[in-house]
Amino acid sequence: MKKFLHKHGTVIALTLAGFFHLVSHLGTQFERYQICFAPSEKSVPGCEKDIDLVVLKQLYDLSLYGEGNGSEFKREWIDIIKKSTVVRNIPASNPDIPKYSLLVLGLIIYARYNQGLKASALQNNYSSELEAFKTQVYENWVHGFNERKVIFKKQEFQAEKEIALEINKLRGEGQLKHLQEVLKRSNTIDEAKFDLALSEIAAKKSEFSKLKAENLRDAAKADKESQKILGMKNSDQEPEGATSTKLELDEQYRWIYQLLKLPFRVLSGEQGSGKSTLERLMIRLLKDDGYHVIIVNPETNPSVWGGVQVLTDAPEMNIFFENFPATIQDRKQQAIEMGIDEDDYLDYLKDKSGLEGKVAIFLMESNTYEVHGVDPDHWANFLKQSLTNIRKWGFTVCLTAHSDNQTAVSSKLSGFSKNIDAAPRVECISTTNNDGEAVSSGKAWLKMKGVNDKEPVEVSLYNYPKTKKF
Repeated sequence: MKKFLHKHGTVIALTLAGFFHLVSHLGTQFERYQICFAPSEKSVPGCEKDIDLVVLKQLYDLSLYGEGNGSEFKREWIDIIKKSTVVRNIPASNPDIPKYSLLVLGLIIYARYNQGLKASALQNNYSSELEAFKTQVYENWVHGFNERKVIFKKQEFQAEKEIALEINKLRGEGQLKHLQEVLKRSNTIDEAKFDLALSEIAAKKSEFSKLKAENLRDAAKADKESQKILGMKNSDQEPEGATSTKLELDEQYRWIYQLLKLPFRVLSGEQGSGKSTLERLMIRLLKDDGYHVIIVNPETNPSVWGGVQVLTDAPEMNIFFENFPATIQDRKQQAIEMGIDEDDYLDYLKDKSGLEGKVAIFLMESNTYEVHGVDPDHWANFLKQSLTNIRKWGFTVCLTAHSDNQTAVSSKLSGFSKNIDAAPRVECISTTNNDGEAVSSGKAWLKMKGVNDKEPVEVSLYNYPKTKKF
């Protein structure tokens, strides 16, 4: 009996409690709630297929439930639970349990007891699912919050940008007025500077005109003096006050024109034999013909020259010599692209000036180049290029040397010095004065076939003034 009571005491107690409760409530109608856990919208309407629980209305109050469990659930989850469940009123009823069915009621209570155990397991399972669902809802909420935060930041940035634009606009109005005032004062200053510059230019122009006139008079006077020395007729002399600067040579000096048409020529002779005088005459004639003249001389003073370009430093000489072959190739390519031949290219250069036009190069004191630091390879390559027909590309070169030993001109001309020896040359003839000093005889040998020309022609040298202003 004790064992029976111990084993089934709970069932008996529940049966008796149910019986007395049933008796006390016979005929009472109970209001009920149908609760559906419906997280998806598809299962919300009707809730027939997702019925999870039917409870008495008086035993269920979600707000009291939430308030009463505030220590276990966060307040924010109340809204989630409300949105995740559907509570529907269902008709009130009274379980129709016959008075004479006490045994059946006990069995039902016992079955309910076992079902409660299963329901507890189901509840635990549901609790885990609910936690997963809450986690998913929370993550979605956090993600949405972050998106709204980004949108808010963008809106805040745009608002700040618009405010900054308005501020800058207001500032700009003041800055514009300030800028206008600055420009107004600046223009006044610039106009004064411009007027001053114009007056200075006018003064310098007037001074230049005077100097030019003086130089022209000096040149004309020098020409007249040289013509007298050479025995020119009075009728061939320029009239007093003539302004023409182009030099026209008498018949006995016209061999120089022929020499200038060559792409390359050599001037040789002892010091004082007249090489420098002949160089100055050639420069004058080439300038008259529209050539840009370059003097390469490491032993001269650039300031004593005028109207010509002077190279005296080894670095600038190296750059010039190194770039010269490439310059020739550039002009060849230019003629190809223009579709013209060499003769037409020379006509094309007539309209050009400076380094873009015709260029005459005078290599003075060439035996000293390497001593002054000129690169032997650049120097030798320049000479080799000069010995080609560079005249058709608008270039002409004159080399001045003190001796016929051309290997002294460049240490890199081994096997190539014969080409220089074969170049046309003027060998100036010197004599001695009463003091025993070497002076020009006024004569030279013209050797068109080079240093070994066996039929040289004796020519007269023009006594050009010692001026280096052209």
